[in-house]
Formats: sequence, C-alpha cells, structure tokens
Amino acid sequence: MKLNKDVTICFRTSAKLQAGLKAAAEREQLNVSGLINSLLTDFLNAKTGSDKRRHNRKDASIPVIINGETTTGTVLLTGTIQDVSLGGVRIAIPKHEQATLVINAQASNFEIVFRLPDGSTRPVSMTCKPSRVSKVGEDLHIGAAFQDGDLQSYFEIQSFLM
Repeated sequence: MKLNKDVTICFRTSAKLQAGLKAAAEREQLNVSGLINSLLTDFLNAKTGSDKRRHNRKDASIPVIINGETTTGTVLLTGTIQDVSLGGVRIAIPKHEQATLVINAQASNFEIVFRLPDGSTRPVSMTCKPSRVSKVGEDLHIGAAFQDGDLQSYFEIQSFLM
C-alpha cells in the first residue's frame, strides 16, 4: 500500500521520547517518520472504527500448535495467538521455530489447534489461510483468515469473544 505523504508535520518533544521512537523504529525496521505515521494511523482507526476488518478482535496470549508446510514436507510448530476474531487470528512464531517454516501470503492453508483460556476443555481446530506475514522483532507474525473448521470450534470462538 503506497501512502501519499504530501504534508509535513513538525512538533517538539523530549530527548527521551525521541530516543524511544528511534529505538522502536529500528526494532520495527522503519524510519521514525514511518513509525509515527503507523502509530497515528492505528490510533485514528481505533478511534473512528475505520479498521478494515469485518470482525472485532480480542487480544490474547494463547499457546497454539501449527501444522505447517516446509520445504521438505510438513512440520508441527508452536506459537502464540496474539489476537483472535470470528474471521481469523494473528499468531507470533518465535525465532527458534521459524527455521523450517515456509509461510507467505500466497502459501497454502495450514492447520492450528488451541484451547481457549475461558475454561473450555474442548480444543479448537481450524484451517487457516495466511493473509499477512511480517517480522516483529525476532518473531514472525502471521495474520491468518479462518478457512474451515467444525461448527463447534466456531461456537467456542464466538463464546470466547463475548
């Protein structure tokens, strides 16, 4: 997505905040201007509800098992679901699990299995299609849309989101 940046905004801040912005931008592999633009866009989307997602997200920290494709076949990996909605999940995969994983926005579907932290004893099993892949620090973040799952898994997720 190309942004039309035709306006300059200048503001004063403390040296401590500037250093923090520089460090955060470096971690995100952006320049400071790009980081501030991203932060402001996220803030405005949250305030105006102009997020493009069809379903509300719920932040989470849920361990997940991923059955993914590698260059030599399939592999089971672990990760953490960062947020969940009726439409999909965002999964963080730590660096030590990424070595053999082949996932990009054009990759084939993969399976995930997890238990929701609401006391449910039934595991949720869903087939996902990756829609967004990015590096955040040393983690690989995968935004994935649900493609298939049994009806009970959808009910479990819906109950968790309420």
